[in-house]
Amino acid sequence: MNLSRRASWIAAAPLLAIVALAVVLPFAWRSWSFVSDCVRGADCALRDLVADGYYAKAVFNTAWISALSTLAALAIGGAAAVALAEHPAWRRASSVLANLGANFAGVPLALALTLLFGVQGVLRQALASAGIALPFDLDGNAGLVVAYLCFQAPLATLMLALPVQMLEAGLMDAAATLGAGPALFWRRVGLPLLLPSLIEVGSLLFANAAAAYATPFALSGTSANVLAVRIAALVSGDIFSNPGLSSLLALLMFALLVIVIAGASWVAGRLRERDA
Repeated sequence: MNLSRRASWIAAAPLLAIVALAVVLPFAWRSWSFVSDCVRGADCALRDLVADGYYAKAVFNTAWISALSTLAALAIGGAAAVALAEHPAWRRASSVLANLGANFAGVPLALALTLLFGVQGVLRQALASAGIALPFDLDGNAGLVVAYLCFQAPLATLMLALPVQMLEAGLMDAAATLGAGPALFWRRVGLPLLLPSLIEVGSLLFANAAAAYATPFALSGTSANVLAVRIAALVSGDIFSNPGLSSLLALLMFALLVIVIAGASWVAGRLRERDA
């Protein structure tokens, strides 16, 4: 056991070294620079963050947009995965479509949504002629949720398909024999068994949405008030550059993603130990 664990560490050493060079060292350097600036009384990015609620709101927007799109994607993807488990003949075609959807983001997605739901979009104009107004604008936060769902839901379907298929086929038959319908089966048996996978997939979907840059930038430009766009704008100096504040926002995003992913992994592990 010890030999296999040592061999695993040796095999993972190159990847760990790359991660240390590309992620850990830059973040540690920028963190030290940020802390030293604040201690010396120089330009402290923390004061800029506290003084300007615009950047604090970017953190809040990133969190709730990512959480909402993740919950909606889990619901859509979970339902699609259950449907595919019940109809195996659809798996191949749906897998191809889900792969395309999961990678359909950025400028192509923004262009497609603009043609459909933009100010002069086909669907918006058709609904307006019928007296129906769309409840969202593409350049707002609600539009970002809709855009994120376009690639989050297919990705959730791909990641949940295998856990749903791994449920024992006889469980639903046994539940039906005892008089439990599909709704009761999923509420009392299926969802509790899938809960660890749902939590882990949800954390990855949250990280995928929180780190998205191309889609919000293509839809709204630098007016999209989410962390990824704000960090890029502060680095490139669209209006004015502030490397210290961009580093602080990047650290906040890093901490947010680590907390969500590590916390989800810990909760899922505890649930699996409880059910074992």
